[in-house]
Amino acid sequence: MTIQPRPDIEALHGYSPGRSQALVARETGRQHIIKLASNESLWGPSERARQAAEDMLAAVYRYPEVQPPELLEALAERHGIDPRQIIVGNGADEILRLVAQAYVAPGQSVLYPQPGFSAYGFAATLVSGTGIPVPLTPDGRNDLTRTLDAIRPDTRLIYLCSPNNPTGGSITQAEWEAFLHQLPDGVLVVVDGAYWEFLDQPDVPDILGAIQSGYPVLMARTFSKLYALAGLRIGWAISTPDIIHTLQKVRDPFSLNLVGAAAAVGALGDSAYYEDVRHQTLAARAHFMDQLARRHIVPFPSQANFVTFPVPEPAETVAQKLEYQGFIVRPTTNFGLPGHIRVTMAPPAVLDQFWLAWDTIHPAT
Repeated sequence: MTIQPRPDIEALHGYSPGRSQALVARETGRQHIIKLASNESLWGPSERARQAAEDMLAAVYRYPEVQPPELLEALAERHGIDPRQIIVGNGADEILRLVAQAYVAPGQSVLYPQPGFSAYGFAATLVSGTGIPVPLTPDGRNDLTRTLDAIRPDTRLIYLCSPNNPTGGSITQAEWEAFLHQLPDGVLVVVDGAYWEFLDQPDVPDILGAIQSGYPVLMARTFSKLYALAGLRIGWAISTPDIIHTLQKVRDPFSLNLVGAAAAVGALGDSAYYEDVRHQTLAARAHFMDQLARRHIVPFPSQANFVTFPVPEPAETVAQKLEYQGFIVRPTTNFGLPGHIRVTMAPPAVLDQFWLAWDTIHPAT
């Protein structure tokens, strides 16, 4: 007897993660592999975050709190908001799905940027919504004018990503204000701010200000990037208390883990360490962009902890060649951006090695 899934689920390709170091080591025969494919922080978590996680290991026989009060309070204090405006989850991905589950009925439309993170389209499909991709601006930012033009009477949810993955571009405050003023009633806007900490442009959009003014906006954040806790899966979001209350109704009861929540609290208590990591990441990004310019390669302008740029061969071919040089990078074909690779920023010694590898497979002419 054969059981068939829903046709829309059957048509999904599923998420394609970056290749693992263990797999690449087996395939290439190299013992030392550096992964620059998944935008993880090679600086690692702070000692305080590590210690907090270790201290919690003795308690892992217990179920976690659905919403750990210590973490809610630490986030609320950091951002100057009411704890009732916060939800924490098993990575930001869980929260992105919860929003679709809570607010999108079958057949209603969901807008999202393309090229972009596949989770938005997946979330629309899982609730039998109609996903509508919206092209980016030429420089890789969410196009808010096109987004407004794409809104239909049945649109209930708009996903934005700023800085955008996989291009790294960010919207501006002027664009954000104009967008909000034209947003029709009945549409919820989710801003995926996974890379928010790496913004250094002068015109940063005030997402929190829009939330505090009562706009139907939710901002998703993560401890996976700057805070280097990707393996512990801790995401969170800010919105109005009524939206957060609604999301709590559809969440899994114990999706958060004790160790991750403890590590997140520890990380929030180590601001000096993470501010230093942030500065080092921005310096690495600036140096990386300079190295691209020296090789006459024009990347997308990035406000994230990665840089995406065009390559002279199929992206998968370039990625394979770099694997044999000891580096895993991310072809962006699955994001809807063929002919490019995405490279995570890392400490200077690592990126110096990367450029040696690059020049080996693509020597200057």
